Amino acid sequence: MRPLPLFLALAWALVAACGPPQEGEAGTLLPPLALDEVGPAPLVPGTRLRLEGAGFVPPEVATLSVTLRGAVDGAPVDVTVTPERVDALGLVVPVTGPLADALFSPTLTAATFTGEVVVTRHPVAAGAPDRASLAVQLPLASTLAPRLTSLAPTTLYPGDVVTLTGADFLHPAEGAALVRFDGRFVVTSPPRVHTIAGLVVPAEPADPLTRDALTFTLTADVFGIRPGAFEGTVTVVNVTHAGDETASDPLAVPSLPLERPFVDDLGPATASRGQRVTATGRGLLPPDGLLQAATLLVFDGTFDPVRGADQTWTGVDALAVYPDDHDGNRAASLVLRVATDISGQLVGLGHTPGVFEGTVTPVLVAGPDRVTGVGRPVTLTIAPQLQVVWLRLLAGFDDALFEFGLHAEREAVARRLLEVVSRDYEGVNIAFTFDRPTDFEEYGVVEIGGRDPNGTKLFGLDNTAGKDVGNRRFDDVIGGFNAETRARGYAAYGGIFAAEFLNFSPILSDEPIATPRFDAVFAAVVPGLGGKPAAPGEADGDGDRALAIREAVRVLGNLVGNTVSHEVGHSLGLTAIDGQFHNTGDNPGWIMDAGLYRPFEERAELDGLGPAVFSPFNRDYLQRILPVDP
Repeated sequence: MRPLPLFLALAWALVAACGPPQEGEAGTLLPPLALDEVGPAPLVPGTRLRLEGAGFVPPEVATLSVTLRGAVDGAPVDVTVTPERVDALGLVVPVTGPLADALFSPTLTAATFTGEVVVTRHPVAAGAPDRASLAVQLPLASTLAPRLTSLAPTTLYPGDVVTLTGADFLHPAEGAALVRFDGRFVVTSPPRVHTIAGLVVPAEPADPLTRDALTFTLTADVFGIRPGAFEGTVTVVNVTHAGDETASDPLAVPSLPLERPFVDDLGPATASRGQRVTATGRGLLPPDGLLQAATLLVFDGTFDPVRGADQTWTGVDALAVYPDDHDGNRAASLVLRVATDISGQLVGLGHTPGVFEGTVTPVLVAGPDRVTGVGRPVTLTIAPQLQVVWLRLLAGFDDALFEFGLHAEREAVARRLLEVVSRDYEGVNIAFTFDRPTDFEEYGVVEIGGRDPNGTKLFGLDNTAGKDVGNRRFDDVIGGFNAETRARGYAAYGGIFAAEFLNFSPILSDEPIATPRFDAVFAAVVPGLGGKPAAPGEADGDGDRALAIREAVRVLGNLVGNTVSHEVGHSLGLTAIDGQFHNTGDNPGWIMDAGLYRPFEERAELDGLGPAVFSPFNRDYLQRILPVDP
């Protein structure tokens, strides 16, 4: 099936987000209607006929009907039906009821429908219906006799997808296509022979438009997991819903080997806690609880930590890991996670930096059977723990920029925000990004929005579950709603609330923190202060207006960035004073002081104040838990 065109995907997304189009909009929303393919053929009673093309919009936008117009052996056919299912790329029409009556006579064994298939689209809003048609010759049959010509691949591994090619295979709506094995399976080690008589495996069509290929997955219950070879015949059997069976001629299979799994690569070669490491190969069987089957990756060798003596992981002391995810049977990935042992210490691959030298080997288990695969020598460097933080800009952030008159400078504000947090955490192994991480599964999130949903006019709030001394959690989310925090009597909605910085204005707020210095910086652009919002490109140049816009961008970026640094510090376990969340007292220029002691000028980096820094004991703590160079 073709990929979904962007404009059509947007049409479906618009309906999902906004509902049906309004009066007069139909012509602007509806993409061109086209009909390209119809299948599968031949048709039998009960076939789900699929029509593929373009312009198949959701029913909230337009209703669709399908007409078959032509003849069957000279007998005219003209019948219109409603599709059973509509998706962005196609329609499904069941060959049942009036359509089946029009195509099939009680005495029919084989015939052909010759004519056209017409799709008519009726807009819900104002507009004339439009049509698309395709000339077709569709063979008709009362039953289908399958034909089997080949099987691939000719060397199998556990979990392989096996493809059988031929013709006239049934689809699920018509019955079932079963693959039957007859012969014997010769196990290599320990040598033994299993007789196979009538081993049946259900298969599925490879394509909803055709009948020439079937696929099934070689799960552990077909031939088992032990290496060997199948010798015998393969047959495809069509079974109708009425229970009638029609079999293909047997396909002789002199030898169909089943090999042991192998790993041929492990990457990336350097990774840190929370990062995904992927082993590639074949036969890496995904877990199956019903069959009690799974793959383990066994690391056998020596781990040389940055500090301390080498650790020997061999034999019974080898490190066995269940993968977190599988891509078929050709890739198994694991996340370098950390757990707490019975003594309360953090342990696990990813906790201690160092280098592993040895082999990684797949081991399959299925019930009582265990098979050791072919390993690969690897060198895996465990880098120091890197705390990745996704700075997630919410729609409320854009709302705040409109209130500040700086939406045209959105990228500049975000860029300054990133500069501030990166500077504040320089020398600490932490990385901030505006893009959702793809190579890390454990990462922090800071949601940056507009107004404080708690109604408390906070600039920011770490609403994670308690003080995380030592940063044991790598996946804190500063944002959203936290029921545990609410249950402890604290404000439950966390994040950074950029619009609340307007409370620094004595004109817009009567808060005690308000200061005329805020209005002096933002009066030129904040509409509430009588300013004119910045226009695109207006910040370029050397005039007073351009300078005022650039200064407003710098100061807002400083305000948001300083608050992000403060709240992230909380999520990492600061302040580094037992039982305290903030530094004690007023310490000018220290990031983890309470908000009362961090005036606007310090946060904004004005009048010679700032940039704020972490106190020496807080910086020592950060560099101890997240060292750049251990």
